[in-house]
Amino acid sequence: MPALTNVIEKTWDSERLRVQRLEKLREAMKQKGVGSLLLKDWVNALYAINTRIPSGQTFVPPEGRCISFTRPMDDGYVSAAGVETRPTIYLGNPSSDTDGNNKGRWAAAIKDLMIESGVGDQPLGVDQLDPEGTVALYEAGIKMVNARPILQAAASIKTEDEILIYWQTGKIYDRIMPQFRDALTPGMTEREMISYIYSEVVAMGGEGLLQINVCGGENTWPWKRWPTERQFQDGDLVGMDLHVYGPGGYVYDASRTYLCGSKSNDTQKDLYRRAVDYNNTCINLLKPGGSITEWVESLPKPLKKHEEACYSFHMIHSNGLTPGEYPNVEKRHKIIEDTFKENQVLTLDCYFGESGYPEAVKLEELVLLTKDGPVKMANMPYEDRLL
Repeated sequence: MPALTNVIEKTWDSERLRVQRLEKLREAMKQKGVGSLLLKDWVNALYAINTRIPSGQTFVPPEGRCISFTRPMDDGYVSAAGVETRPTIYLGNPSSDTDGNNKGRWAAAIKDLMIESGVGDQPLGVDQLDPEGTVALYEAGIKMVNARPILQAAASIKTEDEILIYWQTGKIYDRIMPQFRDALTPGMTEREMISYIYSEVVAMGGEGLLQINVCGGENTWPWKRWPTERQFQDGDLVGMDLHVYGPGGYVYDASRTYLCGSKSNDTQKDLYRRAVDYNNTCINLLKPGGSITEWVESLPKPLKKHEEACYSFHMIHSNGLTPGEYPNVEKRHKIIEDTFKENQVLTLDCYFGESGYPEAVKLEELVLLTKDGPVKMANMPYEDRLL
């Protein structure tokens, strides 16, 4: 099984990506009535400044340069990326507040930044704070709100360069799913398959894996997620749910199920055909401007014996620097009252199992919602032998 070479081409503009993401974030701040953000989660900070800071805090003012409180080991490369840096004062752990006063000085510094930015009387959006840090900001007179809805609103509709990155990451899936199918042999274990897939994804240009599930036979129903030493058998259904980090840390999420060996039965074929039909029908019903509630109501109804499996996963969710972004729809939760938007990147889950049968079929497709409708962002083959 020869390794493939890098398939990723640099088609996007990183500086334009940074500028446009920050513009979208500030527009979302304005719409939510939030004056500034304080981001501790490095993924959230990455969205704002397009630079990874593993331990620090980033202050996002309504205009001008963002400011990151960094450790000495991170200061150099963060400054080189065009971000203003200041020494860390308090990081939300006992070791960063040895005399008990750092958190107070830190809260005062954040308050001063808000005043300097002209938003001293407006709420501060925060993503991750320890209880002591929360109290310190409160005592400094700062009103706090959850930053997550602001970040999700900004990230929901993708920029031109984010879409270009997704098209490039889709090329990995074009190649890795056929390799997964062709590598399935009786006697191979789930863990061995994961090791093989991981090395191939990195060779093709993926930054890494957020998650990979390989489940064979009875491990497909219920979906066991975590790999075992179970060996594939001739006639097994084997599914893979693959979350690849593409360029810039963008998460691509898709799944396929294939047949190991040569044997198959009528139940497997019935489940597979229903899953393919259901998944593609859900995709084809998408349209920009369409009501999410009406989309859910228009979906085909699975047979009663398939409902438990079909409704146990997301129906649809967005993707970005984190998985399961807004809009995120699950049948068993309250349906979001909103509309689909052009340039959203959406993953549609499909999981078909049957009560009393030990296997299930997992399919998952990532699509771009264009003005003309949904477009699949990778060409991942189905299992022809089951169709």
